[in-house]
Amino acid sequence: MKIFILAVCTAFFFSSCLNIKEVEKSYQLFQTGFDSSSTFEYKPLKLKQGDAVIVQTYSLASANQEQVGIFNLPGAGNKAATYTLNNLGMIDFPKLGSFKAEGLTCKQLKDTLTAEWGKYIRDLVVEVQLGGFTINVLGEVQNQGVKLFKNERANIFDAIGAAGGLGETGKRNDIMVVREDSGKRTSYFLDITDAKIYQSPAFQLLQNDVVYVGANDRKFRQIRASNLQQTVAPLAQISNIGFAVVNMILIIFAINR
Repeated sequence: MKIFILAVCTAFFFSSCLNIKEVEKSYQLFQTGFDSSSTFEYKPLKLKQGDAVIVQTYSLASANQEQVGIFNLPGAGNKAATYTLNNLGMIDFPKLGSFKAEGLTCKQLKDTLTAEWGKYIRDLVVEVQLGGFTINVLGEVQNQGVKLFKNERANIFDAIGAAGGLGETGKRNDIMVVREDSGKRTSYFLDITDAKIYQSPAFQLLQNDVVYVGANDRKFRQIRASNLQQTVAPLAQISNIGFAVVNMILIIFAINR
């Protein structure tokens, strides 16, 4: 008998260790294919409808910068001006008029403005940068919602970090990125436990991406347990009331006898 109990305890101990190892592994990143020498090359974002671009102009020909004010928005003076692409992807620029900026990178827009505005001011310098972009993070994260990134270099790990990290029930090999481009939606599935994620076109985030973190088996077990408890609890209460009523009847019957 003692040998049987010892065997059962030993089996339970090793199975517990195995489960712990499996749990630890599920929380690890880069389990396969990780190469510390690998690099990721970020691509410049292409401007989309609703994007805000910050444009700064100045001249190297003179210390007096009042002349470049003609390229800024009314009331902006010599400060940087912020322009927003309308629903047609156009921007109304001074001295240039309505201009199709959608699909261009900030550098391409800079080169265009430098060439066009350079016709009016000698040695003109134009700086263009994206005024930030947003994505939406949903699912099993600590803090769902819209996240703002102020530069063009943001990736899936930045999104997870901005959302406070994955929740305990977040599935690390089931993260979906939904991307809309020219009216067409495309879904990408990412596995952050595999370093091949760097090869995915969805590793670098784009404007208005939606990131959804799926739930692991633990979440569904919790839901099933909660549903079972909600079903059993009322039945248990009814049973308790029934037993109490029967018990009271028996007591009354015994007293009357």
